[in-house]
Amino acid sequence: MRLIVENRFALFGLVALALLALFGVAFAIQPINARIGASAPDTLRPDLAARVCPAPHETSDDAESAVAAFAPRVSRDDEGELRAVPLAEVDGDPGAQSLGEELTEPGRVWRTDVSDATRPTSLRAEGSLASGLDAAQTTVSDDGITEVRCAAPSIGTWFALPGAEDPDDVELEALTAHLANPEDFRATVSVDIYTMEGPSYSPDSRGIHLGPGESTELDVTELIQNTGALGVHVRTSTGRVAASLLAEHSSGHSDWVPPTRAPNDVQVVPGVPGGEGTRRLFVAAPGDEPVRALVRVVTERADADDATEAEPLALNVPPAASAWLSLEGALAEAPGTVVVEADAPVVAGVSVETVDDGKVVETAYTAAVDPLSGPLDTTAVIPDMPEGVDVELVLGALEEDAQVVATPIAADGSMGDAVRAEVAAGTTHVFGTDTEGWGAPSGADPRDGYAVRLELLEDSGPVYAARVLRSGDAVSVLPVTPAPVRVLLPEVRDSMTGIVP
Repeated sequence: MRLIVENRFALFGLVALALLALFGVAFAIQPINARIGASAPDTLRPDLAARVCPAPHETSDDAESAVAAFAPRVSRDDEGELRAVPLAEVDGDPGAQSLGEELTEPGRVWRTDVSDATRPTSLRAEGSLASGLDAAQTTVSDDGITEVRCAAPSIGTWFALPGAEDPDDVELEALTAHLANPEDFRATVSVDIYTMEGPSYSPDSRGIHLGPGESTELDVTELIQNTGALGVHVRTSTGRVAASLLAEHSSGHSDWVPPTRAPNDVQVVPGVPGGEGTRRLFVAAPGDEPVRALVRVVTERADADDATEAEPLALNVPPAASAWLSLEGALAEAPGTVVVEADAPVVAGVSVETVDDGKVVETAYTAAVDPLSGPLDTTAVIPDMPEGVDVELVLGALEEDAQVVATPIAADGSMGDAVRAEVAAGTTHVFGTDTEGWGAPSGADPRDGYAVRLELLEDSGPVYAARVLRSGDAVSVLPVTPAPVRVLLPEVRDSMTGIVP
């Protein structure tokens, strides 16, 4: 042994031999695949989920706010747990009382009244109730409808919307970011705003600390002056937050702005309602180079084969800034789907104004979403259809024909008559409670509301969807996002970290 220690060449040989033995063992026990060192991607059914709904913004005596959630049943043995509490200022606050009844069985609608809530509502689901889960909060009053999807905590959320100055009065009076941390660890948040002139920020919008269970409302109105278009990015440097954005229009109407897809070269915004009033597209480019985007609208057409496709509209966006484009001429008061194709990543959203005698009587927003598509993203959930309003589903198909089945589901899990919708390639199709006999399941209590499950049929092309609520002049849009019951796991490759600590 002394000879080995004193002889550096002998010691080097022992080290080399040990490394060869280590790599030999690793090679011997690795899985045998067609591609050595790589494991095939697999799918997983989520068994934990968290959602946060912001405190209702409407406090008038006639306003009714409710949070609803739904997770589909996949097999007979499915079970789990879904419960909600007001988001506590301190995690584990003994004063946090459960909201509604605890749900232990998927395939049923969970719903509770939050009209008097002053704090965000935190939902947690386990087991089968975590897969395919979606939740939303709806507020209905005598003169308006608003809704917001309950957000999952994330490291980044994007929005696209109007600013506070516009030549046609499509502008905001106030803008508030609702930020909540439902996790068990601290989060640090910043809010980046991209105006038509470039980035806008303040010390108050940087490095916001939220402890476990904490929430805050950040007024960013001062940062959106002198611009007609905005891109808003809520991001974290530590932890995750659930972000919602409340826009107060200069006409006096307030609406939740739905989050839009992360920056991408192609964005599709579904669910632009038909009718009179302003329809405006907002595009923000977070990169350091100017962006040119081509915009086209897809509307209802009797015969898509004979239709002449209009030339796309062009929109130039400065670096790290935003821009807007009027869509009234292209839509011609028809419902539509907006397609944005850019030469660099952008985010996109659309604002909607309903007018009566030239006066704005309601506002709404829609945003870019992923489509329902195979093989995993073939289902979606609309968790709440409130009583006393007309419901429309607006479906857009781009390159391929699409077929979707919508099934209403009552609070007790009973199903109503399913409705099948055919969407021709290159068209937008609208159907709902007043067009195709679709409605609540027979025997369901209207006060309980009901959910709708959307399923993409086999061999169908992708389809983009949104739900529109109407009550008199009031209108609200909720873009529909896929709610898969299984998610894809990434492919894993062998690396030195797999064998060397």
